[in-house]
Amino acid sequence: MKKFFLIAAAAVFALVACDNKENGENEENTVPEVKTCAENLVLYMPFEGADNAVKVGEGLTFDKKAGAADFGAGYIGKGYVNTSGKNDEAYLKFKLAANNAISKLENVTITVWVKNVEEFQKGGLFSANGKHFATQDWPSMVVMFDNKSVDDETGTKNQQINGRLMFKTAEGAETNMWLDTWDTAFAKYGSWFQFAFTYDAASGAWALYVDGVQVKTAEYGDKMKFGGCVPADANAFYVGGWSSWIESYTGAQDWQSFFAGSIDELRMYNKVLTEAEIQALRREEVAIALS
Repeated sequence: MKKFFLIAAAAVFALVACDNKENGENEENTVPEVKTCAENLVLYMPFEGADNAVKVGEGLTFDKKAGAADFGAGYIGKGYVNTSGKNDEAYLKFKLAANNAISKLENVTITVWVKNVEEFQKGGLFSANGKHFATQDWPSMVVMFDNKSVDDETGTKNQQINGRLMFKTAEGAETNMWLDTWDTAFAKYGSWFQFAFTYDAASGAWALYVDGVQVKTAEYGDKMKFGGCVPADANAFYVGGWSSWIESYTGAQDWQSFFAGSIDELRMYNKVLTEAEIQALRREEVAIALS
């Protein structure tokens, strides 16, 4: 049975209301800075190009683009694009240092803008590599879409988003946390939408938001620091694909493939953003996109 990983990741971002810049002119080829919860931002990937794919993020550096991956039209400026429009090989690879922005996290909010392609929904949005055990064929962290489903009675299309976090305890045992949901909120094709994940280490609670509205929450008995999902042997972070498939882990299957759509404005925060903060962040990003 398929297992779905949540980055911890992931999948997500938040906001604290801040004043917007007014009237000031930006430097050429730049966009206004998002101020919501800026003091808590630990990873920001605007995907503007090879030189500025990562703007904030200790220990993450751009390595290469592969297959049909490119920097094209994003939600704000440029973004990650699978130019094939299919689940063909396409991903961006980032080198991941031993000490990095993700590995230091306890609580997290992850936000990202995504544009789906109706015919090709499956695929990994982003993932970190690294195995806890020699026989482990799943990446330590992944956020992905599964194939769409159709309600037999109503004909309504649903899109599933899945994620899984894998932790290794001090005793060496493996513990997993995952969040997945089939929801009509994800049945959006050909247009950009934002989704976000939050995780609280003290309670083990996850929450999932679509365009600022919570669509699912769950609580897990294992209460681990989010940064524990990135093991010491992790050295790569992929956007647009699963490390399981890219690195040919034993047992990797074709549904662990590449994402056919577009991805932009990936952010991670070192706190659990409230729904109001996530909505504030989204409003600010929308305003920038429309400016």
